[in-house]
Amino acid sequence: MSKYVSGQESDRRSGPRTVMQRSGKVLCGGFAWDCVIRDMSPSGARIQMLSSATPSDALQLVDLASGYAHDSHLAWQKDREFGLRIVRSHDLRGLAPAAFQTAKRLWAAKAPTG
Repeated sequence: MSKYVSGQESDRRSGPRTVMQRSGKVLCGGFAWDCVIRDMSPSGARIQMLSSATPSDALQLVDLASGYAHDSHLAWQKDREFGLRIVRSHDLRGLAPAAFQTAKRLWAAKAPTG
């Protein structure tokens, strides 16, 4: 059975979500953990951590496929799934502010060549 109830009563997002299965990284302080981005909307994301790590309230989510990093806050947690509220996003394919340099290095290391 799905954890999402049919209808609008269970989905409180301000925008539509896109279901996906993308590789990502969660950055907290000096730590970087692998995750899977399960779905995303303009204001949030649902991720599944691949380890038992629990990130702090403020974190960066790096979408390795799209080349975007998102400053985020934890909204909810259930086991290894986390809901994130996106505060701001930055395209890592161009110049990146200092706050996104670690995210850019991780993305560049995973970006396909050619």
